[in-house]
Amino acid sequence: MKQLKKHIPLFLALWMSIAGCELIDPTEVINPNLTEEAILNTANPMAPWVRGVRRQLALVTNEHVVLTEIGSDNYQNVMTFYNQNLDRLTIRPVDTDINAFQRELHRLREMADYGLNTVSEADPATTPAQLAELNFLKGYSFLLSGEYFTFLPMEPGGEAVGWEEFLQAAITAFTLAENSPDATMSAAASLAKARAHYKLGNKSQAVNFAQTAIAKSPTLVYQVQFDQAQTPLNRAQTAMYDRGNFDDLQVLPRLDFLDPKYYFRGASEASPVSLLKMEEAHLILAEALVSDGNLAGAETTLKGLVQLVNDRPTSTFNNDQQDRTQNNPGSRPDNSAVVVAASAQDSFRGGLVLDRKSGNITVPTISGTSVSPQMIEEAMESEQAALELIYLLRQEIFIGEGRRLSDMGVRLVISEIEYLANENIDEDHPGTIPVIPPFIQSISTEIDAFSYDAEAGTSVITHNINRIISTNRNNQWVVPFY
Repeated sequence: MKQLKKHIPLFLALWMSIAGCELIDPTEVINPNLTEEAILNTANPMAPWVRGVRRQLALVTNEHVVLTEIGSDNYQNVMTFYNQNLDRLTIRPVDTDINAFQRELHRLREMADYGLNTVSEADPATTPAQLAELNFLKGYSFLLSGEYFTFLPMEPGGEAVGWEEFLQAAITAFTLAENSPDATMSAAASLAKARAHYKLGNKSQAVNFAQTAIAKSPTLVYQVQFDQAQTPLNRAQTAMYDRGNFDDLQVLPRLDFLDPKYYFRGASEASPVSLLKMEEAHLILAEALVSDGNLAGAETTLKGLVQLVNDRPTSTFNNDQQDRTQNNPGSRPDNSAVVVAASAQDSFRGGLVLDRKSGNITVPTISGTSVSPQMIEEAMESEQAALELIYLLRQEIFIGEGRRLSDMGVRLVISEIEYLANENIDEDHPGTIPVIPPFIQSISTEIDAFSYDAEAGTSVITHNINRIISTNRNNQWVVPFY
C-alpha cells in the first residue's frame, strides 16, 4: 500500500479538525494501517475535503490581509505584535510573513488540485458544484500570486513563472468555476475573471466579465468564513479589534470612519472577510470609461456604485478600548469634531473621524465610502481627477481586505525558504527583488504620515497617494488600463 506522504498528513489533519476530534498530530505518527487508499475509500471523501480547502482559504486570507494592509497607507503598525518591516516597505526574502503567505498560497493550490485530480476519482458522489468550487479556490491562489508577486513557482520545486502567467492560469480556473450550478459561485467566478483581466490590462475582457457578473448577481458578496470557537480566527479582527487597547493597527485618519471593519460578534462567530464583491465590477467599468475619455458615462456608473455601497449593511458596537494610540495618547484624531485634509493642497472634510470614547460606533462591514454624488460630479472635470476619485473609492471600499498595496503597484518577493529548497530558483533570481514604483519608493518612510493639531481639531495627510497614483497612471505597475 502507498503510505501517507505528500498530501495525506494535511488531509488527515483537516479531516480530524473538521470532525472536531481532539487527537494527536497525525503527521508525527507512523501507522501502517492508515494509508491514502484507506482514507480515500471512506464514504464520500470529497465533502470533508472541500471543507478543508475552505479552511485553507481562511489561512491564506490571514497571511495576506494583515501583511499587505500594514504595507499600504491604510494602516500603520504601531506595536511589535505584527510585521515590523512592511510599514516602511522593507521587503526582503527573509521576511517570515512573506514566506508564510507564499506557503499558504501554495497549499491552497495543491489542496485544490488534489481534490480535483485524486479525491474526485475516489468519490463517485462528487458533484459539479464541488468541482467548480475547487477550481475557483485554485484560481484564487493563482489570482493572489499574480497580483502580489512578479515571479513564483506554479508547482512544487518548479521554475518561477511570471505574474502574467499566473493571472492567465487564474482565468482558466475561473472559467471552469463559472459552470457551477451554484449561482453565487458562478457570479463570483465571473467577477474574479474580470479582476484578473483588469490586472492584466485587458480592458475589453475585464469590462465584459464585469458586466456578466453584474447580470448574474447585482449585489454579490463572496466571503471567507472563520471559526471564533475552534479556529482559524480572523487575524484582521484580532489586529483591528480583539487586542483592544494595544492598538496594533492604526488606520489613516481620513479612513477612521471605516475602522474596524471586523469586530467581536460572540464566542462562536467571527467576522468574515469579503474576497469578492460587486462593487469591483462597477469600479472596473468606471475606470474603463475614464480611460476611454467617457467621463459622463463614468459619472453615471460611479453614482450607481455609491448607491450600492450606501445600501450595504453596517454594524453598531462598542469600541471604547481604542485609545488612538496607547503608546502615544493624543497623537491621532479621536473625535468627530476633527476635520481631515487628504494633503496640504486639499480642503478639510468633516465626518471622517469617529467618537470612540463616547459609546457605540457604527461602521460599514462590507463597503463604505465618504464619496458623495456631488464629489463625483466635481471630479469629472478632468481625467486625472476622475481617476483620483476612483482610487479613493477603491481604497475606502476595499479597506481591510488586502487590496490597496496592489493598487499602489507594490509586489513582494520570492521567499528565501523557497529558493534555498528549489534548485530551479536561486537568490539572484529577479523574483527576489521587490517591485516598488519610484513614486512610492520616494515616500516609503512617509506612507502613513500625517500631522494632527488637537487644539485646532485638524489633521493633514502628508501624501495623497490616490493623486500620486492617478498622476503616474502611465507607469506599468499602476492603473492597468493605461
